[in-house]
Amino acid sequence: MASSNLLDHGVLLVKTRGTYFPTLLATWLGECFDAMDATIYFIAMYPAVSQLLATKDAVQIGWHGSSILFCFMLGWAIGSVVFGYVADRLGRKNTLCLTILLYAVACGLCALVQTTWQLALCRFAVGLGIGGEIALGAVMLGETSRPGKQRAWSMAALGTSFGVGCMLCGLFNFGTGELGWRYLFAVGIIPALVTLYIRFKISEPQCFEELQKKRYDLQSVPKILLKRHERDLIANPFALAFDKRNRHSMIIVTLLATSAIVGYWAGVSWMPAWINQLTGHEAVAERSTATLSMSIGGFLGALLLPLLVSSFRYSTVFKIGFIGSLIAAVGTFMMVRTYSPAVNFCAFAVGVATYIPFIALQIYVVDAFSTELRGTASGIAWSFGRVIAGLAALMTGPLIAMFGGSYGTAAACVSLVYLLGFAAAFFVRQPKVQNENHDRRKPRTAQSGSHAPIVVAVQSNQR
Repeated sequence: MASSNLLDHGVLLVKTRGTYFPTLLATWLGECFDAMDATIYFIAMYPAVSQLLATKDAVQIGWHGSSILFCFMLGWAIGSVVFGYVADRLGRKNTLCLTILLYAVACGLCALVQTTWQLALCRFAVGLGIGGEIALGAVMLGETSRPGKQRAWSMAALGTSFGVGCMLCGLFNFGTGELGWRYLFAVGIIPALVTLYIRFKISEPQCFEELQKKRYDLQSVPKILLKRHERDLIANPFALAFDKRNRHSMIIVTLLATSAIVGYWAGVSWMPAWINQLTGHEAVAERSTATLSMSIGGFLGALLLPLLVSSFRYSTVFKIGFIGSLIAAVGTFMMVRTYSPAVNFCAFAVGVATYIPFIALQIYVVDAFSTELRGTASGIAWSFGRVIAGLAALMTGPLIAMFGGSYGTAAACVSLVYLLGFAAAFFVRQPKVQNENHDRRKPRTAQSGSHAPIVVAVQSNQR
């Protein structure tokens, strides 16, 4: 019987077949532009909502801005589940193309809106696409990379894409900020070009192709004759996600995701609007510089992840990430009362800390769930977190009003949610295999009665 602090299935081993680098590039670009299209709203929110409502009142802008953010998070949540399920049943590649195309076109449409409800509808569609891509991109890359160091560095590289996307957003704001927020949204259609690369350059992960082949072979076998792990291959992924063998991991991963998402998207993401309030004007340069500083910090946080994962257990890595996020976010919003260059240093520290839980979770999800339910389980975890983040965003409006229009105090209160992730980290189970110190000449096989993933010997054309 598995120890209570260990996962009860082996870590996925894969054939890379020379597809690793194309998949890394495709998923990196997809998440980079995810970040850009998601962050555009937070830079453009204050001027966009202010213009659409024809008001400068901080409370009104806060109410409508948080309502639009809720629509974005709701779309993100639905997209995570829907596209995660579609990817588990129909394939990763085409689903990834669809999600990127959806969020790119929807972001471009934001440039044409005339009312706040139109902006909310477009941001909902952006959320659908981004939610699906983020849940799926990390899974697809994890399935294409070898466990241990390569997978950790792959996810770290993927994590840097989010920081680069935020940097791009800041740079585009430097170039278009004086022209108006509509130009910034129009830039968001660029990611549609990535779908062409995905369509012609990458293929399905080998483990998923093996899974589909086994599913096809099992269709002609009466269910009564199937072993448990064979029944898992053709079962509904939603049922598997909450099976007693996966329930603990599902709950803990969901709590970790919820804490990371709510803290960042309903708390930290108010930093540009908070800077507007500190300066008392549009603050195009100040907002852009802070966004770039936070992105550079996130880039560094992503690069720290492989070192942390190779040095500590997952539970320790999550504890470091969440307590660091709490200190950085609450400290920044509560201690800084006037704008100065020190704000950029604080933004850098926030970026380093808040990226760690996200990227650690992307690595952990690939190890925590087997192939037949990985996309669905990942989607459910991220989805629940975004629903709660959306509700938290709605509550940010009343919090802002309660604190006399102070964006910083409200954001600090929301950031206390990082305590939830810190508490959940104590219950994280460690994968049985976390490094590559296994005999690659002997492929691991699923034991009868287990729900171990389909695993095959590692073969790679990469040198």
